[in-house]
Amino acid sequence: MADHVGVSVQAVSQWERGDNQITMENLRTVAAFLKIDATAAYRGEVVLLDDAAPPNEVERVSDVGRPALGPLDVPVLGLTVGGSSGDFSFNGEIIGHVRRPAGIANLSNVFALHVLGDSMSPRYEPGDMVYCGGRPPVPGDDCVIEMLPTEDAPAGRGFIKRLVKRSTSKILVSQFNPSAEIDFDPREVKAVHRVIPWKEVLGF
Repeated sequence: MADHVGVSVQAVSQWERGDNQITMENLRTVAAFLKIDATAAYRGEVVLLDDAAPPNEVERVSDVGRPALGPLDVPVLGLTVGGSSGDFSFNGEIIGHVRRPAGIANLSNVFALHVLGDSMSPRYEPGDMVYCGGRPPVPGDDCVIEMLPTEDAPAGRGFIKRLVKRSTSKILVSQFNPSAEIDFDPREVKAVHRVIPWKEVLGF
């Protein structure tokens, strides 16, 4: 149809979606190509011309609408910059909610946060949002390490890293910027949350 009318495929797609209004000249050309009445088409009706193919050879396509994006129910945890000792600190507040994509539709223990710090750059840049939760992390997973609060820091420090190894005596992680391995004492760790990969979040 685009070739027949002399326009781009994108232009035809915009007409079909209602994103752009078709001109009367192009409508007449399209109507002639489809062998339908142009005046009826302008009113949104399909009236076949006498020399058109039998109706059973014409498929009427309706707009299926936009895909469902999921409920706006995943909490975004509030963070503050953690300084040199951590990527961030949890502030104990929920600062908003974001969409629950198809891939995590059935997970109950999911939250989101915005990355602060650049220790995992270029994989995660400051300001990037990540979803956390689902199954416990295993070596090779990116994770958020949430430390227990202390007297000096009532909100636990947080680190986004890649889990290398976990035992009862040590949690070993790695980071990209600068490249290094760091170990944590499990007795000082409140929780280790898996960062859900984006292809899993989106259901691929």
